[in-house]
Amino acid sequence: MLQKLLLGMDRDRLLNQVICLSGPGCIGVELTECGIQVHYLDLRKRPLGLFRLYSLLRFFAPDVLQTWLYHADLVGLIFGKLARVKNICWNVRCSQMDFEKYRFSTKWIVRLCTQLSFKPQTIISNSRAGVRHHIGIGYKAKRWKIIPNGFDLSKFKPDQNSKKKLLEELRMEHDTGESFLIGFIARYDPMKDHQTFIDAANLLIDRGRNAHFILAGKDITWENPALTGKIPAHFKNKFHLLGERRDVERIFPALDIACCISLGEGFSNVIGEAMASGVPCVVTDVGDSAEIVGDTGRVVPVKDAGALADAWEELLDMGEETRQQLAEAARMRVEEHYEISRITKRYEHLYTRLAR
Repeated sequence: MLQKLLLGMDRDRLLNQVICLSGPGCIGVELTECGIQVHYLDLRKRPLGLFRLYSLLRFFAPDVLQTWLYHADLVGLIFGKLARVKNICWNVRCSQMDFEKYRFSTKWIVRLCTQLSFKPQTIISNSRAGVRHHIGIGYKAKRWKIIPNGFDLSKFKPDQNSKKKLLEELRMEHDTGESFLIGFIARYDPMKDHQTFIDAANLLIDRGRNAHFILAGKDITWENPALTGKIPAHFKNKFHLLGERRDVERIFPALDIACCISLGEGFSNVIGEAMASGVPCVVTDVGDSAEIVGDTGRVVPVKDAGALADAWEELLDMGEETRQQLAEAARMRVEEHYEISRITKRYEHLYTRLAR
């Protein structure tokens, strides 16, 4: 979302610099190629990079310092204040997070952010659920601003040939549409709950449904034993692990159903991208997911493999024509509420108001 925002902003009015706490990654490379300067602190290897952060903030003297996620919120607030940056905005991107599933340092950082949450000028959340969650854990913002995620409808769009192309990539050329493709695009993370997805997939296969399951994301590979150990050996031919992909816009329109079954989300990018691609979604009732999907998909409880399999089966049984109507309604919903240029303008308006 940060990448989409930066690339969509009016560069005649706003000059953006990115300071990344970690080292180079694919998104940073893409930003650099598009003319946006990215500075890497690589703090895990170079803790003294924090002094460079201070130097950069003093040198650029930004009108607005926008931090993104908890670690950046904390570090950005401390060094932004030291560098006398007047306007500091936090951005929280989640809700219903189970911090017991994360390292002690992450829990400690969130507690510190909670204590300091009255300091930023504005805290942005991408969901109403995110605001409720953070108020619930003790956040005391001067001002909350809800700006949902946005989506590029020229990039994510229906493609009638995409399923054939994906089947060819998976070496299933002989299957010209007899199998249903159910997808789950998410990094391997405790909060994404791949176990429930795999359990539901096994139930659907046991019911005799001809389905294949497409998974992609960081660490979603056959070399990850923590993931592959969850897949029964006799069903492994039904699962396709694609790893981290930078071309998910090619994968989404190939699916018959897309999923987001996280244990906690604010506003899932996966849901919006799939809907923009003309694919009905099955999502868990976390964050703003039910509101995003509306009546264009199905909502199920968290960690309920049976309900997830039932929702898949309901969509498959309704037939291609009715499912296509849902798909068209899903894309229209994104176009009306979450189109990227509309979302970008809301950020631009906030930043220019603060700068004045």
